[in-house]
Amino acid sequence: MGTKQGIAAAYFDSSTDTFSWIGQPRNTNIKHHKEWSPEGIIDALDSSVSLDDFEDIVVAIDASLGFPLKFQQLVNMSKSELDIPPKEIYNPFAYRETERHIFEKFNKKPLSATFDKLGNNTTLALSYALSWTANHDFKIIPQQGSNDESRSIIEVYPALIKESEQGFKKEGLLDLIPADLPKKSDAYDASICALLALLFKGNGDLIENVMLTHPPDEFPYVKEEGWIYYI
Repeated sequence: MGTKQGIAAAYFDSSTDTFSWIGQPRNTNIKHHKEWSPEGIIDALDSSVSLDDFEDIVVAIDASLGFPLKFQQLVNMSKSELDIPPKEIYNPFAYRETERHIFEKFNKKPLSATFDKLGNNTTLALSYALSWTANHDFKIIPQQGSNDESRSIIEVYPALIKESEQGFKKEGLLDLIPADLPKKSDAYDASICALLALLFKGNGDLIENVMLTHPPDEFPYVKEEGWIYYI
């Protein structure tokens, strides 16, 4: 299910320091599921552009790309937790380690894919992401591959950019978004996703020394649950 999405695509050439939008970010919805693919999204934005035109491609999705490990174990009839958590965010069935990390770092609690309405977005995103890994040579990062994959799918959280006080990092990023896009729109959020996708591969070139935070080597459960990439 899913009737309310936004799509956006952007291009950056670090050798020439060239940034541009591919078509115009826009609101849309999934009507014909079989036609919804990375190539189809690009074609909907600018039919003159093909994914084959690019060496590295990152799809950044504003939805969970995993479920809590303890929830996975629970629904597979493994022994469950019995302790009452001190706060909802520490409920091991409701939240992943990456969401607890976001809460502790930014004091912002993401929605729960298992307990909140985000569940629909999560199953929608995962269904397509897994289809794209099977049929379009993408890898979901970090669960299925490393940072150097040529076709990557990552999870991002645009609300952190819109609501945070990160100074020049925030302003430098948001200044790249087309000025006529309403801030309260799916297209605007999709634009943030596209820019975060560029930062994932940009090595600090798109905005000087601004890069996404990758999971520390010792961070628990990222291969089972995923990771929210953020500035």
